[in-house]
Amino acid sequence: MKRRWFRAILLFPGLIALAIACCYGAFYYVVEKPIEKFEKSRNPPMTLNESDLLGTWKAGYDHFYDDGGIDTLILKADGTFKQIYENQSRNYIFETPWNEWWLERFPDGRVRVHLKGARYYLCGIREVKERPVSLHDPFAFLQGKPAIWYPEIDKNETSIVHTVGELVLNVRVLPSGELVLAHMWPSGEWAWGDEQLFHRVGTLLPPQTPAP
Repeated sequence: MKRRWFRAILLFPGLIALAIACCYGAFYYVVEKPIEKFEKSRNPPMTLNESDLLGTWKAGYDHFYDDGGIDTLILKADGTFKQIYENQSRNYIFETPWNEWWLERFPDGRVRVHLKGARYYLCGIREVKERPVSLHDPFAFLQGKPAIWYPEIDKNETSIVHTVGELVLNVRVLPSGELVLAHMWPSGEWAWGDEQLFHRVGTLLPPQTPAP
């Protein structure tokens, strides 16, 4: 009987170490991987134009702010888009008409998408209000530097995006070469994560002129 207790005592530290290793592994693949690919993203090529963004984009906000919300954007070649946000667990759905969208370019190579009348659902349904919202563009401040938080970001006016009656997204290219649309941050202390990204799930090819 004493031997069994002695063996159990010897095994206990090993079990603790195994549990810690499993938790770290889960953290690495669930949290660090999306952070790594997001923070190492780059500006889109200078040749990017509106036709490169046509199609259907989706983002999922499966976190404590908004359990299971799916955000869908459909961008068309005629300069209009539609946003459809649905959260089945809360019996909530929002859909815009076909509103206007356009690109904004910066000298440093950044490109933003402006979506008139779209809403910011990254922080959940409760955060959606009909009022001006000031968000933070981490890439405006970092400009390719290592993606860590600086307290000065809150004081840097170039990083602040005033979204009044629109949704503004960054166009980014992940290390894999995938083109994504990235949310602005609700504060300078926000963390990187895949839930901040719209991934394209379908393309809308511009109409082709029939050959004579």
